[in-house]
Amino acid sequence: MWGEQEGRPSTSGAAVVGLATKRGVHMNVRKMIVALVGAGSLVVLAVPAAGAAGVTTQTRDIVGQGPGGSVVSADGAALMRSDTGLNARFSMPTPASGTYSYPGGNAFQPLGAVPGHPEAYSFWAFVFNYPSQCSAPCDINDVGNTPAQGGVYNVAGHVASGGTLQMSGHISVGAPTFAGVPLMQPRTAEVHLAVAPHGQLDPALMPVQITKPIGSPPYWWLAIFS
Repeated sequence: MWGEQEGRPSTSGAAVVGLATKRGVHMNVRKMIVALVGAGSLVVLAVPAAGAAGVTTQTRDIVGQGPGGSVVSADGAALMRSDTGLNARFSMPTPASGTYSYPGGNAFQPLGAVPGHPEAYSFWAFVFNYPSQCSAPCDINDVGNTPAQGGVYNVAGHVASGGTLQMSGHISVGAPTFAGVPLMQPRTAEVHLAVAPHGQLDPALMPVQITKPIGSPPYWWLAIFS
C-alpha cells in the first residue's frame, strides 16, 4: 500500500498515515513527520483537558518499528475522549541508541537521524473525523478536505533521558493542525498515534530539527484507535 519508503520495504495494509508539508495539502509518504523535541518534554497543544465527567478511556498496544512490528509496550498507549477534545499518552521502553532503524535525511534534517546521546523523539496524532468515509484503511489520502476530514497534530516532543519514553498531550476540538482538517468529532474519530525517532539532538539544527518532517511509518512506533 505504501510502496518503497526511504529504502525500506512496503508495509501492506498499514493503517497509519503520512504527513502533509503544509496545512490542508497532501504530501508524499516519503516526506513524513515533523520533529518536535526539546530539552525535556514539550507539549504543543497545552490546552487544559476536560474534567473527568464524560471522559472515556481506551488503551492499545504500541507496536514498532512500523505497523507490522512486534508489541513493545502492552496497553502502552492511552486515548481519553471527551466532548471538548482528546488526551493522548504514549509510554514505552526507550529504544537503545543504535539498536533500531533511523530515517534518512531530507531538506530539513540533511544528515538524517543518527545514533547518539541524547536522542530526540516526536509524538503525533492523525485524526480522521469521519472514519467510515476513509479510503480503507484511513491513510494519507484521507488527510485534508476529503470525505474523512483527516488532520495531523504535533502532540509532544521529548529528549530521552531514562529507561522509559513517555509523552502526552491534549488536542482541543477546533485546534489548528499541522496539516489537514481540525478535530471535530472527538468521540468517534479514528486516531493513529505515532512516535518518530530523530536520532541525536543537534543544537545546530534548532529550531528546524524540531519543527520539520522526518521519516515514514516503517520507522515509527504506533498505536491505532479505531
